[in-house]
Amino acid sequence: MKKFLHDYTVNPNTFSFRLGKQPYEGSFMRQVLKASGHDAWNERENQQLFIKHPTTTFNRQSRNPKRPKGVKMLASDFIEDSLYNRHYGYFSKQVEIFQPSTPFEYAKMESQDQFMRDWQSQYTRYEDKKASSDQKSPKEQKTNAKDIQLWHTPTELFQPYYGEALARYLLVNYMLNQFPYDDLVIYEMGGGNGTLMLNILNYIREKQPDVYERTQYRIIEISHNLSTKQEETALQLKAKDHDHHGKVQIINKSIFDWKEVEPNPCFFIALEVFDNFAHDVIRYDNTTREPYQGYVVVDEHGDFKEFFTRDLDDWANAFLGLRENGKYPRLNQKSLWGDHPLAKNAFYRGFKDSIYPVHANLSDPEYIPTRLLKFFHILKYKFPQHQLLASDFSKLNETIPGYMAPVVQTMLNNRMVTTDSYMVLQGYFDIMFPTDFQLASDLYRQVVGKLADVSSHREFLSQWADIRATTTQTGENPMLEFYKNADFMYS
Repeated sequence: MKKFLHDYTVNPNTFSFRLGKQPYEGSFMRQVLKASGHDAWNERENQQLFIKHPTTTFNRQSRNPKRPKGVKMLASDFIEDSLYNRHYGYFSKQVEIFQPSTPFEYAKMESQDQFMRDWQSQYTRYEDKKASSDQKSPKEQKTNAKDIQLWHTPTELFQPYYGEALARYLLVNYMLNQFPYDDLVIYEMGGGNGTLMLNILNYIREKQPDVYERTQYRIIEISHNLSTKQEETALQLKAKDHDHHGKVQIINKSIFDWKEVEPNPCFFIALEVFDNFAHDVIRYDNTTREPYQGYVVVDEHGDFKEFFTRDLDDWANAFLGLRENGKYPRLNQKSLWGDHPLAKNAFYRGFKDSIYPVHANLSDPEYIPTRLLKFFHILKYKFPQHQLLASDFSKLNETIPGYMAPVVQTMLNNRMVTTDSYMVLQGYFDIMFPTDFQLASDLYRQVVGKLADVSSHREFLSQWADIRATTTQTGENPMLEFYKNADFMYS
């Protein structure tokens, strides 16, 4: 049998396969591309290829230990499967969160440059870890020796002061709104190494022991790998004289599978989790401005093609409707030029499509936060008395093309590399989205019925953190200077 050869001259997002009537039926460019074997505009063949592949979802695929072939998925399901599949997903195998061996002592540091040097020196532990893996037998190396996907979080870099800032916020709002009638119930989604939990509980126990006696802390963690680490950390607390174990519950479940209703007032913490919520892909007809939703077709060889249909699913429809009825509509904005596909100048759209018509008269892509919208619905119906405290990135560099597009990156040979498509081998890449917090706040208001304020990372911490504790001898403050591209949202 002749071996199949993948065509790497064409990227998965080079062509947009549009379902329905095709533009440019007689165009010269179409004839050229058809002659070369790349015809994205054959209405009948597109429809047949799309129908030929059955639809699967993240939930169905999560039971499959092998990457999907011969199926189609919504872009959001494809992304979620790439990140969270329990067998091969990025978070089930790859991720390690940087944790300093001891907290940094900022008051003893001469400057922010010294902080950077001290931070870099901590990397040797992770390099030694990889080196020990490289010394195994060739067979063990093949299965175990991976480039460490090392994450950095403000919780770890600025412990315990970052966590204590959040604890102050929680205590003040608890005392104002709930005490003495209700216990202090805290849910944290995506708890990392469990460090934030420790910092918050230590602070509450020290400052408000009476409130501490009424505190319950619950970590919701979809990643089995991270959940196991948190369980071990919690079990070790008693031996380390941090006796919080009776206060802590770790729940290894996706928030999107949540069934129970929390009837009591609670705080819901979501730090750096919005960025890994799956998004859907929307392109707009350049003439009619009608939205088309993206699917990823995975053929029998595991190659990807991106198809667009005018039949939107319920979450995409809901998001577009809420946005148009909210504070930030897009359809009738009066901008002559803008970043959003619908704000692009009509002449620009037409000219670009005429010289590069491989996207079938569809606009540049927009990535819409459909999972974030679903999360807000879960908060409304499963945590009706919650107060939300969230933080994440509002801007990212080196994103793939598109509006509110993600960074798609992985660590390779101790070096971070990025790519220009989200359609990559599932489980090997982090797919991380920015969040439009003003829009998110408005969606939250419409869905949940509560107001949510937005502030920058610096503004929030300037109000709630002990700034002196993270100030160096030159007066620089790494906790305020870093993460300038992050915001807080709180209700």
